[in-house]
Amino acid sequence: MSDPGIAVDQQAPPTSAGLDPWLDYIARIHPREIEMGLGRVGRVASRLALAKPATTVITVAGTNGKGSTVKTLEAMLEAAGFSTGAYTSPHILRFNERIRLRAEDASDAQIVASFARIEAARGADSLSYFEFTTLAALLLFADSGLDFALLEVGLGGRLDAVNLIDPDLCVITNISLDHEDWLGKGRENIGAEKAGILRRGVPFLLGDRDPPASVLNAAQALGIEPLRIGQDFAAFEAAEQWSARLVSASGGMNLTPLRRPHLMLDNVVVALQALASLGVLPPASVINEVLSTLSLAGRFERRIVADSGCGVVLDVAHNPGAAEALAQRLRSEEGNARLHMVFAVMADKAVEDIVRSLESLVDIWYIAHFDGERAQSAQGLEARILDAAPAAIVRRFESVERAFCAACEDAAASIDYARCVSSSDESAAAPLVVVTGSFHTLAEITALPSLLRPPPGH
Repeated sequence: MSDPGIAVDQQAPPTSAGLDPWLDYIARIHPREIEMGLGRVGRVASRLALAKPATTVITVAGTNGKGSTVKTLEAMLEAAGFSTGAYTSPHILRFNERIRLRAEDASDAQIVASFARIEAARGADSLSYFEFTTLAALLLFADSGLDFALLEVGLGGRLDAVNLIDPDLCVITNISLDHEDWLGKGRENIGAEKAGILRRGVPFLLGDRDPPASVLNAAQALGIEPLRIGQDFAAFEAAEQWSARLVSASGGMNLTPLRRPHLMLDNVVVALQALASLGVLPPASVINEVLSTLSLAGRFERRIVADSGCGVVLDVAHNPGAAEALAQRLRSEEGNARLHMVFAVMADKAVEDIVRSLESLVDIWYIAHFDGERAQSAQGLEARILDAAPAAIVRRFESVERAFCAACEDAAASIDYARCVSSSDESAAAPLVVVTGSFHTLAEITALPSLLRPPPGH
């Protein structure tokens, strides 16, 4: 049965039209941007005779850290000689970032060909944008004869399109407050949804140190004993290095010393434990080689402004848990730096809680509005910031790019002023521009030609 409210006069573009017309098409044909449930997408997958996407499937759910965990898994497995497909969302600059084959973005032609197959098979069933893209990734992976498919859940778990696939290993990174309109209020309800990826007899790694009872209860009901971070496996920080304690079929193991990656250690150690659980952990030399270059766009990503040398951090923190993690890392790595915070966010996010996590670190908020129906207006954002932090200094701009340019100009002026004052405190850290709040926020900034990557080792 077809869904109500579907526009019946939509015409799919030809495959020769390229990727952008297809992305516009799949964004228009379904009446709702987000719609939970596996009925429609399951029927289409059945018509496509969708095969298992790889010999081994790892499904990763959680509120924050999913992308970093998948990136670590992909890099380690590829370095060890395995073939991988990685599916993540959303993207920052190009849609192709969502679907990776052998650690490379899928091509436009590959994605369009998969879209066309899905369109031919869906019949009267409408698919959301995410459902369309999930099926495209699964088709590409199944056609590629891969060793591993690394599947990041988009929203929740139980009713997410990724949950069509039975995994060989389940990972839940952490559970924080986000998407409560769809997943229910509070961590217990959110946890119950994320625990929907679990399967009886399938190993389960839990990267949350204080998980909701709903997750543990779901695992118990399935007869699963999860491996838990901080209990069964852990990361131990040192000044310039760190170590990992892992569990394998042959017993415990310690990896030390390990090079510090640019990603959060909790997410990296979860990935290493996943590999140990499956018996495919690379040698320590390979692990350290990967860690030395391991990074992910928009996750505490450092840049430098070309003309002024001002430091920039790009981070996609878009919920309170991610904002608190960002704040902790800024305190740890930046000390008493003056922060110029460029901030734009979705209206349905817990803006006040995000602000409370960051406000003690921020000198000035530079706020704006990005395109999209769910985006928070700059005027509304200013009111919400001042509600959470009445003493905050807020400057409002017409676009994220203008907000960013103003933040960089102010930071550069602060650097110049400090150089001119001979009595200035030499221990004071240089001002830093931080861009955060959403993948959409970073999409407006990350490709600007004025932003340079720092030299290796910085």
